[in-house]
Amino acid sequence: MEWKPRNKPRLYSIKNIKLKNGVTIGIFQGSKGQRPELDMVIKYLDPSKSSKVRTPKHIHWVIDLLIKKEHSKALTMDFISYLRSMWDTLEPLKTKNEQLNVDQKLTPNKDLARFEDLNIYGEYSVEFIAYITELFVIEEKTGMEDAHVFKELFDALLAEKDIFYVVSKATQIGH
Repeated sequence: MEWKPRNKPRLYSIKNIKLKNGVTIGIFQGSKGQRPELDMVIKYLDPSKSSKVRTPKHIHWVIDLLIKKEHSKALTMDFISYLRSMWDTLEPLKTKNEQLNVDQKLTPNKDLARFEDLNIYGEYSVEFIAYITELFVIEEKTGMEDAHVFKELFDALLAEKDIFYVVSKATQIGH
């Protein structure tokens, strides 16, 4: 995948992850945090909707989860619980080789199959949401010793905090 950041030269992904629905997630070399050599910038391309490479904003997948929850509350809450458990499980990157093979740390599709009924609601597939959030958790844990923002966001969703609190958490993360 190619990406042209504003006022910078064209970049090429170091890893592409092709999803079942044709969306490609591209992982680019980043330069932030305590381990900039292991930092990742996440982009995606959904050829069914656009030819433009996009940044997965946290607020977008959070809103998508809230839409899914309105249609299938129990299953969505199970999915959010699953994502929260991934926060506990995922480890920061330690080597360049781990960065280049980060897809091996992600949820296997067979583990996501039980959530696929949620795909009919919202914009994103559960595969996309799982992979994006897992990549962001790995990125956060790699770049910060005291990573906790995603944990707090998942906990807020599970506690069914009000929309203002959840949106505040999702936009606090940035991206």
